[in-house]
Amino acid sequence: MDTYTTHCQTFGIPLWVAPLLHAASRHRSDHARRKKAYRLIHRTLYHKGVGCQKGVGPYPTYVYPTELKQLLRTVFPEDVCDFPDPCHRQMVKVTMEDLEVVKPS
Repeated sequence: MDTYTTHCQTFGIPLWVAPLLHAASRHRSDHARRKKAYRLIHRTLYHKGVGCQKGVGPYPTYVYPTELKQLLRTVFPEDVCDFPDPCHRQMVKVTMEDLEVVKPS
């Protein structure tokens, strides 16, 4: 857990992400770990109401800041695929300020 906290501090990511990375680390492959971490971060942002305003729809697609993407690629480095960011009506661009506002449950 301390390594995830250190990585979060290095990249300037809020510390509420570190336990999510630790929870995701239980999977077998780095691809599965990254997928689980993104899912847990998405769930946290969604339940806190980030990007859930009128016109976006019920289920936003989050585009994460570069710092968060680099953190996940550093912590779980194998089999990284660089997909382009989506651009559609339900896309919400998450900023570092959005991540700072979220308080852990």
